[in-house]
Amino acid sequence: MSQVAENLRGFLARVESTKYKTGEDHLGKEFQEIKNRAAAFRQDSNYSTEIGGCQENLKKNRYKDILPFDETRVPVTLLAEETGSDYINASFIQGVDKQPRYIATQGPLSQTVVDFWRMIWQYNVKVIVMACREVEQGKRKCERYWPLDQETVQYGAFTVSAVSKDIVNPEVVFRNLRVMFQEEVRDVGHFQYIAWPDRGIPDSYACFLEMIQLVRQHQGQHKAPMCVHCSAGCGRTGVICTVEYIQCLLHKQTVPSDFSIFELVMEMRRQRPSAVQTKEQYDFLYHAITEMFEKQLKENHNYENLKLNKVPFYDDVASLRVPKRTQTHNRRKDPNLCVSLPPTQSDMNNTYAVVNKKPAAQRAPPGSKTLDTRSPISSHVQYDNVRPCSTLSMPVDSLYSAVVPKSNRTSTCVTPSNTKSISSSYSLAGNSTPPDVASIEYSQVNVPSTAKSLDGYEIVTDPSKGRMPATISGGIGFNCRIGKPKGPREPPAEWSR
Repeated sequence: MSQVAENLRGFLARVESTKYKTGEDHLGKEFQEIKNRAAAFRQDSNYSTEIGGCQENLKKNRYKDILPFDETRVPVTLLAEETGSDYINASFIQGVDKQPRYIATQGPLSQTVVDFWRMIWQYNVKVIVMACREVEQGKRKCERYWPLDQETVQYGAFTVSAVSKDIVNPEVVFRNLRVMFQEEVRDVGHFQYIAWPDRGIPDSYACFLEMIQLVRQHQGQHKAPMCVHCSAGCGRTGVICTVEYIQCLLHKQTVPSDFSIFELVMEMRRQRPSAVQTKEQYDFLYHAITEMFEKQLKENHNYENLKLNKVPFYDDVASLRVPKRTQTHNRRKDPNLCVSLPPTQSDMNNTYAVVNKKPAAQRAPPGSKTLDTRSPISSHVQYDNVRPCSTLSMPVDSLYSAVVPKSNRTSTCVTPSNTKSISSSYSLAGNSTPPDVASIEYSQVNVPSTAKSLDGYEIVTDPSKGRMPATISGGIGFNCRIGKPKGPREPPAEWSR
């Protein structure tokens, strides 16, 4: 078990231990402690908000009580000489690598839309995450700063075009925006969560976590910060930044043993005022992180089982495997095997022979005549469909047509005493060494229907002989005959009425 998995289980165990304590709102007490500590920031000079609160910048703030800290604010110097100010209500928030990972900002006002695009272009932002609607409960929460479908809008010196729009899930919309400034063009991804009420929580954990995953994938290895905003840029924005931060910890396998959502939210609030603004949002954060950790542990468990068992994780992969033949029977020693001659190495490479043992009910009774398994030709003859015969009248042409050219064949019949004729006939074909007759594949030997016997045994035409019983399983064997198709039949007499 990895250390990270142990840390995840430790966190889940701590959450479970406080979840069912009767008469005690553990999360409520934690969030109240966060608010109390954050209120003390106002008395600390390190958390000054003088720049955002000065007279010339007050009109750029959507809410007068949500101002960025001077130490973490985002200065916008691009085209500052034309606007006369580098201020925007936005704050840097560090990521896992202690570098600015997020720009937490308010929803743009009508007079700050150009400032918003100045900030996006100056910091080379690739992903924008919007956690609100333009109008909520009859109040304007954010000015629309993007064009409608297949539209191009000019925002100051920036030309923004809507390239595409996709519905990721019932609660998330993705837009691909193309921004042009001074002949340079960049693509910006825009995620909007449309089902998150102000000061409330999303309707679905799954849709929310899917959006966070897509945001991280779209950001990729891009070093510039992503822009996250809602209406005030604190409550819903803080939840998104916190969850994406924890997802980065999971991706980098750096979740500490003392992992604490309380401390993480406090760190967010040291960089952006009122990040994770309500107790409901704090509770939602706990549930979302718990679900994320449980999913990660399940994936780790499946991966560990895959490494331990060394079998494919997907069931359908097993059907692609070809089993290796690791065990062979000694056919010369087993009297119950239908085929007694072991195949050569070349035969094994070319064909697979299905060998079945004869059932006890069909074994020949003692004293009955059996096939001489030492005969080089007998391995190609049905065991139950032969009986002794004095002569064999099958031409050599039909026996080894795949070996000897037709012009060099003889009409000598095969008997136990004239196998030399086969050797001499084979020599006429230009070969120095006669073939082993037993190695000739049965499919290459064309036995005419007029042949009465083979190697001293007569072929019995009774189709009931030598068939494998239907109860025998494990392959078709050599005792299975396929009858000749009977062809079309006349329709029943009832059809002609």
